[in-house]
Amino acid sequence: MVGMPSTVKVGPHVYSIVRRPKSQMSDHGGCDFNTVTISVQERLRKSKAQEVLLHECLHAASYPTLNDQTVSDEKFVDGLTPTLLQVLKDNPELLEYLTQ
Repeated sequence: MVGMPSTVKVGPHVYSIVRRPKSQMSDHGGCDFNTVTISVQERLRKSKAQEVLLHECLHAASYPTLNDQTVSDEKFVDGLTPTLLQVLKDNPELLEYLTQ
């Protein structure tokens, strides 16, 4: 059984993945674009932790696109697709963790 990876490459950035206690978090997860860190709450069931990690990876991947608040759904998906595909290719351990 593979554990949660400690890093994930999203575009040109390598995000650190950290587990934090519930007391240090306002939600189940978070993505800090300045420190290039993804946080996932400790003690979540595995399926929820997987969902939260993927959710935060999508925030990291969509950050450049969503700076423009006028983006349509189609433009959003067009912008996110190549980055998400590259994230999955660059991080086989992430894909393995998410799909087990």
